[in-house]
Amino acid sequence: MITVIKAPPFATVQDLGRSGHRSVAVPAAGALDRRAIQIGNLLVGNETGAAAVEWAIGAGEIRFDCRTTVALTGASADVELAGRVALPHAALDVAPGDTLRVNRLVQGSWLYICVAGGIEVPPVLGSRSTYLPGSFGGVAGHTLRAGDRLPIGTPARPRLAGAGESERAGEITDWGTPHSAAPLAVLAGPDRRFLPDAEWARFLDTEFRVSNAVSRLGYRLHGPTFHPDAPADLPSTPTSAGAIQIPVDGNPIVLMPDGPTVGGYPIVAVIISTEIGRLAQRRPGEGVRFHQVELAAARDALRRDAAALERLARASS
Repeated sequence: MITVIKAPPFATVQDLGRSGHRSVAVPAAGALDRRAIQIGNLLVGNETGAAAVEWAIGAGEIRFDCRTTVALTGASADVELAGRVALPHAALDVAPGDTLRVNRLVQGSWLYICVAGGIEVPPVLGSRSTYLPGSFGGVAGHTLRAGDRLPIGTPARPRLAGAGESERAGEITDWGTPHSAAPLAVLAGPDRRFLPDAEWARFLDTEFRVSNAVSRLGYRLHGPTFHPDAPADLPSTPTSAGAIQIPVDGNPIVLMPDGPTVGGYPIVAVIISTEIGRLAQRRPGEGVRFHQVELAAARDALRRDAAALERLARASS
């Protein structure tokens, strides 16, 4: 069992999300940085879809009431475990009564605390992920609060060696670094046709800035404005995480895993799924650029990600 001693301003239980319910307006939810939670779970011996704590914004403290193993992935953070510096991307032994204190996030926005066995809150619609707009999943559908108790499951397999213990750790760190400033790969969206070619070129040439209006629903970007020549009565259409909408003010909004399942704003581009975590880790004020790829390149990126994950999974078995 884990007990929340001091909750940060924002933390929830997340796994890889729920599928098959968008037709009834239930989005996938799940970790904003899927790669980070998958790596953390492999480090502690879990299946990649096990639930973990997704931590943001500020300081807090949790206590472990049993012997276990934890791993920290995603954002770089100043973290202490039992009073000692806790290394990232490592399988860390925890004794009963040990506390883990997050002092601050140093780089990135979302820290994942993965524990052997995963967080075993009751699943809702096939997932343990918290969906805050619907008030379900996780711990009673709310952000973590002081006094919350999180049950821990049974590990699926032995943990993977931590940083410095094997070459595999280096591969994990290289594959899982979420802080690259490289442009994010996008596909042209279903409403790309409403941006003239010159405007589309300007869109791809623009360095946007992440605004303060960021959440698990969406990230608003600031920069030069864009005004697609879309009809006023453009019908609502299905959306997905990574969809880049242009509302009437001209500032793009990127939908995230808790975002709506339908929308009426023009969708000019879609960030490929392997890149969404890198956007999620950008902080307000940090730059965001896009580059267009074709569908074949997006599929290749998905295959490379799946192959890398499979290699790490085999290494941990």
